[in-house]
Amino acid sequence: MSLVVFRSKAAGEIFMFPETARRIFAIIGRSEAVRGVITAEQVPDALQRLAAAVDQEKADIKAASEAARQADRSEDASPGPITLAQRAFPLIEMLRAAQKRKVDVTWGV
Repeated sequence: MSLVVFRSKAAGEIFMFPETARRIFAIIGRSEAVRGVITAEQVPDALQRLAAAVDQEKADIKAASEAARQADRSEDASPGPITLAQRAFPLIEMLRAAQKRKVDVTWGV
């Protein structure tokens, strides 16, 4: 799979690497397909699932950070890996806009 392009009448195009798209498809309950659609009726559920996954990851990172501090490990000054929240943010915003306008979100390669 090459770059995945998400489109909606509610927002501009979003380009995403296939690895990130696969993870997001799994989170929102979609099969990995060359093309697809999240209908206006399905947008709220997809948005809720993706936002919940982002919130869970944030909680996990916070817990791991707290555990490291309690174990008296010095924290690395280098930035950590890019999180799901950072990668999914544009799509979350697109889903929010699509939900407000009651329009579909499509994707293709």
